[in-house]
Amino acid sequence: MIKTIYFDFGAVLVNYEKVFTKICADFSMETKDFWDLYNRYETDLAIGKVTTDQFWQACVSEFNLSNTENYDLVGRWVTDYEVIQPINDLIYSLANKIDIGIISNVNEGLWERSFELGLVPKINYKKIYLSYQIKMAKPNLDIYEKVQKETSVLSSEILFVDDKTENLIIPRNLGWQTVLFDMRKAEEGAAEIKRIIS
Repeated sequence: MIKTIYFDFGAVLVNYEKVFTKICADFSMETKDFWDLYNRYETDLAIGKVTTDQFWQACVSEFNLSNTENYDLVGRWVTDYEVIQPINDLIYSLANKIDIGIISNVNEGLWERSFELGLVPKINYKKIYLSYQIKMAKPNLDIYEKVQKETSVLSSEILFVDDKTENLIIPRNLGWQTVLFDMRKAEEGAAEIKRIIS
């Protein structure tokens, strides 16, 4: 019997395929160029080695941007997210019936602003593991061992939902149940989660 469900954030709760569209429009940048720079920093951003503000300063320098002093990078970043409604609805339906948590590779500010804006369900999450805060990221063993140690249920009673196959291998080896989620088949994914926990 599943007692705790952990969800990934990106491509499970929100679709981020159009991310950076507004930022690049604001400064007349090519989206590909911005993505290229982001990809160089992504790993360090995820484990908190580089802050979101430090990344933005790198952007300002790299692209020679002006009038950036009061720019709300995180706000513009997350407003390109689109809610994946079937999972959003599922989480609300399960709130107060089962423990729900988050395990996400994410940089500073994105989860918090998404919660504030209602882009993710505003529920009382049992535990939220954000990689930049805990300085460890999927698919490394240490993050799953930390979750397992701090989740007071059997490994077989944990369900983890993620969109990347590589992030599910170690959890399965630890005895967790898993769902590989495809946001383009969100209804089917939500139905699979319901089937497993019923």
